[in-house]
Amino acid sequence: MQFLPFKRCLMALFLMTINASVMAESLKVLASIKPLQLIAQAVTEGVTSPDVLLPPGSSPHSHSLKPSDARKLRNADIVFWVGPSMESFLPKMLTSSTGVVAVSMMDIPGIRLRSSEEEEDHVHQHGEEHDHGEFDPHIWLSTDNARVIAQEMAHVLMSVDKVNKTQYQENLERFIKSMDQTDTRNGLKIKQSGNKPFFVFHNAYGYLQDQYGLKIAGYFTLNPEQQPGARHLVTLKEQLNEAGASCIFREPQFQPAYIDRLTQGLSVSVGVLDPLAENIKSGPESYANFINQLVDNITECIQRTTNIDGKLS
Repeated sequence: MQFLPFKRCLMALFLMTINASVMAESLKVLASIKPLQLIAQAVTEGVTSPDVLLPPGSSPHSHSLKPSDARKLRNADIVFWVGPSMESFLPKMLTSSTGVVAVSMMDIPGIRLRSSEEEEDHVHQHGEEHDHGEFDPHIWLSTDNARVIAQEMAHVLMSVDKVNKTQYQENLERFIKSMDQTDTRNGLKIKQSGNKPFFVFHNAYGYLQDQYGLKIAGYFTLNPEQQPGARHLVTLKEQLNEAGASCIFREPQFQPAYIDRLTQGLSVSVGVLDPLAENIKSGPESYANFINQLVDNITECIQRTTNIDGKLS
């Protein structure tokens, strides 16, 4: 049975099939990565507790499915995932998992996809086909996209579990309101920080940059699983030299030695950004906490480098 890409015309039959079987027990919802689980937790609060597929410390770019992962997939009623350009290990398993509704978030109507070449963005419309490789898959780092993802999750859940339709709708409205508050908070924090350019570990934060008008000066690698090319490292070294006192951000899943080599002797403040929310405690407010933490880490580092600049001048 084919589940990819997501098609509403195919979903109806699967939803009807599940609808008859889930009423006797809690709906089993599985998210591929923790940020999607955090959004799902907000939507399902008071009804069920979504599980997550990727264990802590794993990267969706390189994860290999284990027998325990296969069991989770087989036991799930609904799987929310990003898409094959992010979780390349999932399509084959999902295709063979009969009776599971698998929703690729890169395919849902209204999602904003950012060009991999950073030249333009694109709003995915209902019924429109696209090549996932053309677009940045880190869609959950936009609160605008998070709203669309939550709306789609609620739509699917209400189609399957009509008994709890009112609860899902109330949860969705609460989540949308929390995103409005999150955007107001973070916009103010960024403005107060001075919003200086900074450097990130890999090219994953374009959606966050677009959401809040952040200034990413450069990145250490395009693909975190691969050593960056010599030409890119030379260009980055020049950018770091020209930037003066600046912030650079690592990620907890990767500790490449070339970051230390490139920044040796430079006036840099080192922070950590975790696009997979590993240290965020799960709960209905956790997605907002996740985005807030990313912004806090960025603005605090910017303020530190501003202080360094003041001392050097």
